[in-house]
Amino acid sequence: MVLTLLFSCTVPRHYQYHQPFVFAVNVKVEGNFPSGEKRDLETRLSNQLDDSLRPQIVSIIGLYRKVMNPPVFDTANIRRSIGFMNSLLNALGYNTPAIKDTVRRDTVRFKKHPERNEYRVTIDFTIYPGTQMRLDSIGFNLSTPALQALALEHRKESFLKKGLPYSKQLMSNERDRLVNLFHNNGYYYFTKDDLVFFRDSVVSALIDPNLDPFQQAALLEELKKKREHPTINVEVSERPVHDSTHITKYYVGHINVYPDLPIIIEDTVTVSNIDTSAARGITLISRANKFKPWVITDNVFVRPGSLYRQQNVIRTLNRFNQMGAWQQSTMSFTPSDSSDSVLDGTLKLYPAVKQFFNADYEVARNTNDIVTATNLFGINANLGLRNRNAYKQSVLTSTTLRGGVELGSDFIQTTQASISHTISFPRLLPRQLRLLFGRQGRLDSLRSVVNVNASYIDRHQFFTMRSINGSFGWERTWGNRSLLLRPINIEYTQLSKTDSFNSYLQKVPSLNLAFKSGLVLSSQVVYKIFNKYGRHSDFVSFSGESSGGLAGLISRKLDEGALWRFVKGEVDYRHHIDYRRSQLAFHAYAGAGWAYGREGSGWEQTLPFYKAFFAGGPNSMRGWQVRQLGLGSSKFYDTAGKASGTYPLDRFGDVQLEGNIEYRFPIGTLFNSVKVLSAIYVDAGNIWDRHVLIDSPAITKEADKGSDFQFNRFYREFAVDAGTGLRFDFDWFIIRFDWAYKLKDPQRQDHSESWFYDMQLFKGQFQLGIGYPF
Repeated sequence: MVLTLLFSCTVPRHYQYHQPFVFAVNVKVEGNFPSGEKRDLETRLSNQLDDSLRPQIVSIIGLYRKVMNPPVFDTANIRRSIGFMNSLLNALGYNTPAIKDTVRRDTVRFKKHPERNEYRVTIDFTIYPGTQMRLDSIGFNLSTPALQALALEHRKESFLKKGLPYSKQLMSNERDRLVNLFHNNGYYYFTKDDLVFFRDSVVSALIDPNLDPFQQAALLEELKKKREHPTINVEVSERPVHDSTHITKYYVGHINVYPDLPIIIEDTVTVSNIDTSAARGITLISRANKFKPWVITDNVFVRPGSLYRQQNVIRTLNRFNQMGAWQQSTMSFTPSDSSDSVLDGTLKLYPAVKQFFNADYEVARNTNDIVTATNLFGINANLGLRNRNAYKQSVLTSTTLRGGVELGSDFIQTTQASISHTISFPRLLPRQLRLLFGRQGRLDSLRSVVNVNASYIDRHQFFTMRSINGSFGWERTWGNRSLLLRPINIEYTQLSKTDSFNSYLQKVPSLNLAFKSGLVLSSQVVYKIFNKYGRHSDFVSFSGESSGGLAGLISRKLDEGALWRFVKGEVDYRHHIDYRRSQLAFHAYAGAGWAYGREGSGWEQTLPFYKAFFAGGPNSMRGWQVRQLGLGSSKFYDTAGKASGTYPLDRFGDVQLEGNIEYRFPIGTLFNSVKVLSAIYVDAGNIWDRHVLIDSPAITKEADKGSDFQFNRFYREFAVDAGTGLRFDFDWFIIRFDWAYKLKDPQRQDHSESWFYDMQLFKGQFQLGIGYPF
């Protein structure tokens, strides 16, 4: 704040000498408006300014601003801008706005170079919008009976509701809704120009010459009320019919499909070997026989003999665009020779490049190393091969080979390699399951996915991990929702541990119980919802996983051996509120797991480490290093780590609760391209075990007191941190630097100063992250 007050300034650059120039323009709305609506209206009015009243401002971290090439001041530009702003206000239903402009002139003189004197002009616009008109009565009066019946049948879907603010955009939205409604009911040639909206904002009865004085007085009183609270009546009518095709209901005739057209039109090339086939009333005209016919016909939703519906055309085009084998699709209709009310369709599909190879590398900072709290610097190379049309069925296959190293104190600390292969079918498999979904539209965006991968990790001086994974499931996205259902997920992890790593595990009860070879036979589900209303956005994710439930019942030997049996669920919620230049973000997370399988003659006590919960790091509780928070209020992990010389020890748990609030705002720009932003935030949360791990020889129940989740005390064991940071937005990615302080450490909850314990200016926690934390 001190730096901003002392050193912030705005300097013009490349202005015309001896000419007054536009230095700044301010737009202010006066009136009784909610703050959010007022800021939004000011922004929209600012966008109506004439281009010659828009100085280009370049900001450098908010402290230094340059006005580049400021335009020469001309009063004619003020008049044009006022006209543009009045037009916008009228379109929004403000019929009697008032706009006042104030021009301020300042001169900055240079004694040594008087020819460089600056003649700065600042223009202030003060807008008094007045009272906004609202809708009163809404009627439909279409001359075509069938269209009138459709409009009245779907009246509840209308955008025009009594009491809503009037605007031209609202009228346009209603016009589009009606045209789409008619297009979806066979009226192919109906257009926007066939509709007319009559608006009446006065009491039209006043012009009736037959009114007696008493009636006229009553109407004048009503007119007075309308001036105080103006309303408008709207009637939707139909223009006189000049072309009967516009009110004719059409049906679909024959469909021709060209599944493999080239993007470049071949004017001089004669194509031979044209293959023509027909199925379901659809004719396929193929040049190269790249696709199996049923792949095309199963995804054409415009059926011969059916009523023409525009939504089926859009659905067909979206389907082919989503499948991946085609880069472009178009569909057109022409009158059929068979009947005056039939349309023949032509669907043109342009295939994408079938196969492509990619090679890339990445440099990353790994904060998720599960053995040491030091952050590793990784270098990886990736090779990938993709096929967009495997088996001639628009099946997407992808093979990826990945290899890399992580550098640490011993130079190369980790060597890793993996290979994965994914097959994505653009339909539901097996086909018999389609009967469960009823309407075919539910399957439009569904994909069946098979994935196999294998990986090898050599963590030098600690362990070697080999894992193999295979899964089958379905993915679907529709509207603002997505669903991942994976009924089969098989993971086997084999660990070969060194003596030094075994010694490390004996000091950490959660890792000692969780870090072992094991088999996961699970089913997984993830359901996500996104909603945006006004300046509010909601993101909700529900996920669950169950492993070994049936397999453990079938085979006791498997249950007592390598099989992990557990259930796990998570809920993630984010809410964003967008302001004019800033954003307020809320985040809440809850996750819990329960391991219930046998382990030898006993029972599993915790989740495997790669399924367990942890807190801390750049995307969680930012006042703590990654995996350095918890468990609960237990002091064991601090005291044991310091005593053994391996401090700090990693923490994993079976339960996690967390909440975050972050206010994000811009500061300026760097090099006229990189946006510089900042944020202030508060995090609260912790992790716990399901119960005290008293069966571990390395720990006693008393030492681990407070590590288990209990309803009567968990809320007192929340950790709290707060901080700020810088974010550099390069458009395609964001680099984030955060600095946080521990406000409340649950391990100090019995201390008289549990809040702000040992808090010092330079004793915070630095975090480096990519992207936003939530």
